[in-house]
Amino acid sequence: MSAIKSVTQTVQKTLSPKRAFFNVSENIPTIQHARAVFKTLGAYGDMLEYKVMRCPETLKYLRHGFVVYKNEDDAKKAIADQFIRIQSELFDKPVEIKVESSLARTTFKNNRKNENYNKKN
Repeated sequence: MSAIKSVTQTVQKTLSPKRAFFNVSENIPTIQHARAVFKTLGAYGDMLEYKVMRCPETLKYLRHGFVVYKNEDDAKKAIADQFIRIQSELFDKPVEIKVESSLARTTFKNNRKNENYNKKN
């Protein structure tokens, strides 16, 4: 049983994922442009997940999305820089990425439940 605890503690120390949202100052017309965005964001550290949001009707890429960094410190570095310039010839104009911290889902859901509870009483 102690071996499982030590493995669990080691994993918790090495893996502390953190989600961050981003907005891009220009349109993202193709997958190559999206890859340039993620290449820039990936310079801050290993990413577990990343996604550019798409319009459900037209399937065009929107100007925002999210990235989940493997380590919380990497996400904090990207968030601290806040405005990150993309170095790519794909974009016609200089493009910046604004990175923001996200709220935990449980916090949002709990707040929403509490608001609904307060409305009923």
